[in-house]
Amino acid sequence: MEKSINRIDCFILAAGMSKRMGNENKLLKKIDNKTILNHTLNNHIESKINNINLILGHQKDIILKHIDQQKISIIENNDFKSGMLSSILKINENISSKTTGILISLADMPFVTSEDINKLLEIFNKNDQKIICIPENKGKLGNPILLPKEIYEDLIRDISKLSNDKGLKKLILDKKYSYIKVNLSEGVTKDFDTNEDFNL
Repeated sequence: MEKSINRIDCFILAAGMSKRMGNENKLLKKIDNKTILNHTLNNHIESKINNINLILGHQKDIILKHIDQQKISIIENNDFKSGMLSSILKINENISSKTTGILISLADMPFVTSEDINKLLEIFNKNDQKIICIPENKGKLGNPILLPKEIYEDLIRDISKLSNDKGLKKLILDKKYSYIKVNLSEGVTKDFDTNEDFNL
C-alpha cells in the first residue's frame, strides 16, 4: 500500500503493567488466535502511516519474543512504573525535525482498523496538519489521537497538568484546543483492561 508522503510518526503505547488483569499481560492474550498486540501492530502496518514506534516497558523481553520487529521500531521506557505519562514524554525523545504529525495509539485497542487510521490521516491532511483529530463513535471520544507536532510540544510543556494515567486527551480538552471529531468504527472506543472485556 502506498504510504503517505507526510512525515507522520506513530507511537503505540505498550509499556503499561496491566494492573487490572492480575498476573496476566493483557497484550499477550489472544483474540482469534492472535495476540491483542499483534492485532494492533498489523492494523497499523497495513495503514498509510509512515513510521511505527512501539514503546515498551513492563515485560519488555517477553513481549519482544511475540512480535515481528521488521516493520516497527522499539523504544524502551524504563520509567514505565510511573504511568502512561512517562511514555507520552518518551515520544519527545524520538521525533525528528522532519516530523509533522504524531499519532498516539494504545496497544490494547486491537479493533482500531487500518481504515480508521487512514481516515484520520485523510482528515488531518485535508486540514493542512494544523488541527488535532480525535476519533469518535456514537458520541464517545476514542483513540488514537493525531496531532500536529507543534501542539504535542506545547502540551508536554504543561506536564504538571497531565495525570500519570489519563494521558493527553484530558489535557487537550482542559486546555480547550480546537479539534476535529472523526467518526470512525466502534473499535476506536473499545479497549481491554479487565478479563470481562474479553467476553466478546
